[in-house]
Amino acid sequence: MKERDIQDIFENIFSESDYDLKTAEEEFRELLKTDVNVKSIYKEWCDEMGYTERKGFKSYFVNKNESETIWDTIFPNAEELDGYEFH
Repeated sequence: MKERDIQDIFENIFSESDYDLKTAEEEFRELLKTDVNVKSIYKEWCDEMGYTERKGFKSYFVNKNESETIWDTIFPNAEELDGYEFH
């Protein structure tokens, strides 16, 4: 598993929890208890990213949300709007 794989797991859990971070964190903690492979990869990912294992999952979403702008939310396919003049 690579960095993108663990982030895909994060995203899947987050979407399955209806985008509720608290619920997603609880579900991810349960996954870590039952899947030693995911736990190992998560630990490695945290080390590489400079996160603690306790806060890595939440930090991922906090940092991701900070990097997105309101325009990313309103126009997720902004490339479709290139050259369009707003009036």
